[in-house]
Amino acid sequence: MNRVDEYFQALRRSDRFGHQVAAYRFVEGHAGALAPIPDTLCPAVHTMLKNLGVAELYSHQVAALASILAGTHTVVATPTASGKSLIYNVPVFEAVAREPEARALYIFPLKALAQDQCGTFARWSRMSAPLTPSAAIYDGDTNAYQRQKIRKKPPTVLMTNPEMVHLSISAHHEQWHDFLRRLALVVIDEVHTYRGMLGAHMAQVIRRLRRICAHHGAHPTFVCASATVADPGRIASQLTGLSVATIQKSGAPRGGRHIVLIDPEQSPAQTAILMLKAALARELRTIVYTQSRKMAELIAVWVREQSGAWADRISVYRAGLLPEARRVIEARLKSGELLAVVSTSALELGIDIGDLDLCILVGYPGSMTATWQRSGRVGRQGQAAGLIMIAGEDALDHYFIGHPAAFFEGKAEKAVVNPFNRVALAAHLECAAAELPLAAADPWLVHPEVAAAVERLVMQGTLRRSAGGDTVHAFK
Repeated sequence: MNRVDEYFQALRRSDRFGHQVAAYRFVEGHAGALAPIPDTLCPAVHTMLKNLGVAELYSHQVAALASILAGTHTVVATPTASGKSLIYNVPVFEAVAREPEARALYIFPLKALAQDQCGTFARWSRMSAPLTPSAAIYDGDTNAYQRQKIRKKPPTVLMTNPEMVHLSISAHHEQWHDFLRRLALVVIDEVHTYRGMLGAHMAQVIRRLRRICAHHGAHPTFVCASATVADPGRIASQLTGLSVATIQKSGAPRGGRHIVLIDPEQSPAQTAILMLKAALARELRTIVYTQSRKMAELIAVWVREQSGAWADRISVYRAGLLPEARRVIEARLKSGELLAVVSTSALELGIDIGDLDLCILVGYPGSMTATWQRSGRVGRQGQAAGLIMIAGEDALDHYFIGHPAAFFEGKAEKAVVNPFNRVALAAHLECAAAELPLAAADPWLVHPEVAAAVERLVMQGTLRRSAGGDTVHAFK
């Protein structure tokens, strides 16, 4: 019996916790569906994959690569640790093999994701001789000197976030001419996070970017990556304004998974501490998710005080920490130096934090998408893993305690985006007109709702139509 199986067996038989286990289910694992590396990939990419120890690909990786390399806009929505990075990195190396000056833009919702992927890309590049593609991060942590250097000599892959696309690349596109005219691929990672009003703004940011790219002579292929989410093709199409192919059936292996719902007698935080201590005693690598920064800090402090020899191997992770501190924690997690981390949603997305065994949720995170995304942080190598949800005071938490099948069988929700939200559309049309005059033949203006929004802005005096009536300009 492995340590994870023993932990859950002991939990269910425990005099102290057994009666607090409201429901338990074991989900059987399954083997992966493998496929040969396509012969159509260039020799340098074959060599790189061999140097990285990749002898075969998962079936969904092969399907996605075929779609992307054919120039088809594609969304890949498969579970955490299913190799989505390979899916969008390999086409960049292929593009560089055909055209050394080819460029790619990676858009991440979090700085930590860009940092993680930049390190991965650099490692891959070292394995890809004679190819030598480069990558650089352009975000709020990039100093003025580095920003100027990147603009003057763009890397093969520019890694950034939506804010910088809006504020720097689109708004000052003439300074990015050398990069934009060679742009072959745009990657939008974690597309399921762009929903609601954030999604409405992101949809306009991408439409402006497409318009700017066309102005500089580029028509890049868009690749979207997502966690498991309902109808990923729909959200990717709403965000980009493009028809996309959907790759959703994962070929990655998955180990068996224990899932437990706890109806705690003590507070959820105290219960989480006791369960974390039991995991530490078995040297299970554990991540604890809380609903607030304050609770994350408190649990980390309390458990360190009670953990003796393990105290130095427990850390908190949250937004608000200095970038240098976050990088250190991420590195310690990845290396195995840390045995446990107490986190907010900051570690929910796909940062590589190594091989974890147990996920403890202090309260239901609010959606099944977030639940399965967080639980996907454990068992990444196909080994047995576990998820514990400790019910909080919210009514939804207790609904699941009374109806556990709704939790065990819960499906990821749809991510809803309105790309024609009036507030977002008006603001971005004004930005777009300042970047380049809006022409009557502009593909963006073909949609009736966009055309109507332009007319409203002209009537308000925010935009001005030219004397000939064929272009619309920002009021300056």
